[in-house]
Amino acid sequence: MKGKLSSQGEVCPSPSGSYHDESGVSTALIVDEDTCSREELEGLFKVKFRIEDESAVSLNRDYVLNLAADSGFTRIVAGLSSAVVHIFDVNAERALQISSVATVSTPRTNDRVGICGVRFLDDTPNCLLVGESNGIVRLYDLRTQREQARFEENIECTQSFSSFGRRNLRISRKAINCFDSNSNGRIICTGTQQRQGDVCLLFYDVRQRQQLGTYFESHEDDITSLHFHYKNPDILCSGSTDGLINVFDIKEATEDDALTTTINTECSVQKLNWHKNIYEQDVISCITHTNDFHVYFADEGDIVSKFDRCQITAATKRKNEFNCNVVDAHSTENGDLLLLTGTTNNGEVLRTLRLNKNLLPVADFIGNKQLVRASVFDKKSGAVVTGGESGFVTFWATENPGKEDGVLPSCSSGLKIKNKKSKKNTPY
Repeated sequence: MKGKLSSQGEVCPSPSGSYHDESGVSTALIVDEDTCSREELEGLFKVKFRIEDESAVSLNRDYVLNLAADSGFTRIVAGLSSAVVHIFDVNAERALQISSVATVSTPRTNDRVGICGVRFLDDTPNCLLVGESNGIVRLYDLRTQREQARFEENIECTQSFSSFGRRNLRISRKAINCFDSNSNGRIICTGTQQRQGDVCLLFYDVRQRQQLGTYFESHEDDITSLHFHYKNPDILCSGSTDGLINVFDIKEATEDDALTTTINTECSVQKLNWHKNIYEQDVISCITHTNDFHVYFADEGDIVSKFDRCQITAATKRKNEFNCNVVDAHSTENGDLLLLTGTTNNGEVLRTLRLNKNLLPVADFIGNKQLVRASVFDKKSGAVVTGGESGFVTFWATENPGKEDGVLPSCSSGLKIKNKKSKKNTPY
């Protein structure tokens, strides 16, 4: 896995400006531009996204760090850096409206609490999960604006449920980086920060309002991303700064039996997502903290595609790789995989690439005005909602959504490639 795949047939551009600090490390200047003319960009990025609606979440300098949409894409939830959650209804004209349940604020404590994620619990737009960095996941009923339940680690955790093995473990409550709920809304899993060599996955029963058990042997550093399979409620993938992606079948009796696949990315994992290729095979996309992009088969961990930040910059038709910001990966109904990427210098550039052996230009977002940190995608309409560091929640739609070629012309051959199986050793 140490070798790099060839780029998209282009020479990877060097930064348009750089200097060396006292340590000799090259640092990029905040200078960047396109590698081709505006006319060429028009021809490459044929799909144009325009702002349908936009809302500023605060008069303060609050970031939008997390976004979630219900299954019908009728309600959007934004988690802010100020530990406040804003709820938006999407009306028939595809415009954002702050609903009657405008905000949900986490209770104030002496410790600074951040939001590590937002999720809708089920197919309805009424049950909202909000994860807090202090180790608590709260369940809100948006019809009443009240907290219905909370899930937090027991100080004395006894693993007595057969689904997670038997072992007595005395632990103190840990901070969490991420969480997710499974497809039937019955299980919540949280991923903790590493503390004194201890890091784990904590499982909760939503109906019983209690902790089920713990996986504590599969990662060695902060767990940064968790995603249950979009259909199978027993399949979970986890990613960590230790460089590993693990796939679990949580219906198995022990953690060892539950661990079905381990993938060594050789990078610190930032964000994971599930996808399905044209052969109905499950694949996992990975965005790293160094803005690289990997795709793996979930069953055995074989690599599908691997692109570093320089290659992504070239595909986006930009010059300075140090300004490249990879946002997220999304799937379309026809099995295509989209990569949303932008720039860090003022964030004015936001573009979409499609995986097809290489990364191919697809769409340009006209009028973006912030560094984007989160996005959600509606498969049915092709609409995109983004949030970022200027505090805007932006609803994007294509100029010609009814065209036959659509947002993503169907071409998923990039998910057919199989290379050598990845090693299972920790990269550090």
